[in-house]
Amino acid sequence: MSKKDITLAHQWLKEADRILVTASNGLAISEGINLFANDSRLRKVLGDLVDKYHLTSLLQAFSFPYKDELDYWRMVARVAEYYNYNYQASIYMKQLKKLLAGKPYFIWTSNTDYYFVQAGFDRIFEVEGNWMTGVCTSHPDEHGTFNLSEKLHTIYQKDQANTLTSVDLPRCDKCNAQLSLNVAGEYFQPDRSQIDSLRKFLVESEGSKLLVLELGIGAHNQLIKEPSMELVASYPDSRYITINKGEINIFPDIADRSIGFLAGIGDALEAIMTGESSEIQTQGPSKSQVANKMSDKQEELMNQIYPNYMVDSSFHGSYPIYITIDKDHPALLHGSEAGQSWMYSIGDSATAHCFTPDGQYYKVKLGLDKSKNQVHGFYLNPGTLIAIEKDDGSAGFAQLSTNIAVNSSGRILLPKVNELIAMYPEQEELIKHLAIRAD
Repeated sequence: MSKKDITLAHQWLKEADRILVTASNGLAISEGINLFANDSRLRKVLGDLVDKYHLTSLLQAFSFPYKDELDYWRMVARVAEYYNYNYQASIYMKQLKKLLAGKPYFIWTSNTDYYFVQAGFDRIFEVEGNWMTGVCTSHPDEHGTFNLSEKLHTIYQKDQANTLTSVDLPRCDKCNAQLSLNVAGEYFQPDRSQIDSLRKFLVESEGSKLLVLELGIGAHNQLIKEPSMELVASYPDSRYITINKGEINIFPDIADRSIGFLAGIGDALEAIMTGESSEIQTQGPSKSQVANKMSDKQEELMNQIYPNYMVDSSFHGSYPIYITIDKDHPALLHGSEAGQSWMYSIGDSATAHCFTPDGQYYKVKLGLDKSKNQVHGFYLNPGTLIAIEKDDGSAGFAQLSTNIAVNSSGRILLPKVNELIAMYPEQEELIKHLAIRAD
């Protein structure tokens, strides 16, 4: 019932203590940037480069292997000039500012267009970076990042005057190496200050009425959407509103605290702020459901292993799960006859302790800080035992995702602690600390 849902969404906005805004391609498209489109605007932005390289979208333009580095930077400068130079905040950004007024907020986005910064929002995590920032290709960890706004405008002007040379291209001011755009890829350096700010916001949001407001994120996005729904599941007083013209996907576990808007972002934001609309289709709160049905034995083991987990019910044949751990509640030692991929989502970094069947112990740090040898994800071979805890000295929580197989070959394995200690005597204290039970 749309009217009732809209009234309720407006009430949730008023009652919210804090707001986490999540955003992806749907918002970018509303702002006029369609990375996937092959339309007249593409030629207007990129000009002769479209025919020269047979470019069919902005996404292809950014990933194309240009043999001429001048053409690569011509492309970047033309995009920045068209979309970012003299940028004026859109109606959607103005609506969002009005909606957030007076509330502690944070924005978590995979958009690389730099619009949130230019629109005046100052609490942002750009999880895949932005195309207005450069990073040193020789020493990406040590030399940091560089704002390219002025440089890109100069490149554009010289490009238009046919005077652009390699001397004009951006270089690291510490070693003179070439710069690359600081977006997801080989040299990407996540902004540590942004990550720390998001972590602080989430820790401070525990126990509050947190509203997660999702703007234009794909139904099965695993980078932001699924971790943020798991966050809602972890915070019992939180609520979730998603806006998407296409498919609405809400985890069954949080259905009773969720509203979906099948509408344009502008119309939906206006309805949420006013509590009034007669044209919008919604998917309102419904009774929460147990996601996938595990066997009693498997569920018992899961509850022993993981301090807080949620299963994604939209997959079959396996259970994608999202876990939240804190400094006092690690994910305890277990293994599986099937392999597992482990991925960092948000929050603090975490350490995975791994014990292989052939007697090898190693550990992996999950996170985004490459300078600390952290990785975004890794694969755990079948039969290897794993336990995960927070890194030393960190506070708050970490959010991770993995996959638990449900067929017979994916049986969850628990170690015999005494036998494990006999195999790894140097890790005895660690094993006892992370064991589910003592023999």
